[in-house]
Amino acid sequence: MTTALGHIKPAGLAGVHLNWPLVFPEKVPAEGLSADEQRAVDAAGVFLSDGYGYFLQQSTRPQTVAYALTDSPVGQAAWIYEKFQAWADHDGDVETVLSRDEILDDISLFWFTETAASSARIYWENYPSSFSGGRIDLPVGASIFPGELYRAPRSWAEQAYPQLIHWNELDKGGHFAAFEQPDIFIDELRATFSQLR
Repeated sequence: MTTALGHIKPAGLAGVHLNWPLVFPEKVPAEGLSADEQRAVDAAGVFLSDGYGYFLQQSTRPQTVAYALTDSPVGQAAWIYEKFQAWADHDGDVETVLSRDEILDDISLFWFTETAASSARIYWENYPSSFSGGRIDLPVGASIFPGELYRAPRSWAEQAYPQLIHWNELDKGGHFAAFEQPDIFIDELRATFSQLR
């Protein structure tokens, strides 16, 4: 169902939980940002200048990288391992957070199922995209992990999610929060959805 304002509200969906709320304003003011808002702008700027290459490659030429990754197990492993190293919350060694077996299990899912191309399609299908995910007119729970690419400020989330029912800024965890910190992630899901019973 679509509301008069064009916001989507799927029938039967009671609420959502997000661990990377995409609540960036379409236009960020040049001044007057809070410390949390400025931190998010700065982190997004670092990502866009230093960590965005994989996104552009998959957004514009997904088949090119897919052929290479599907042809080379070492290439597939390096492609994914680098993201774990860059985006997980750790002290310099990703294997202090995720075991080598866990990382290899994840890489194996891509390799044995030959899904390098299909896993890149989300980037291609959503190009161009932004950090602005739009308004959600449902109950929303948000868990903010410190090692995320950028930490969304609550002020922006409150504008995009008028029914924000849970907000928690956690002490550990990164972009792969459910994988890195499964117990914390489950607690966050429970805290959100216990309010919808």
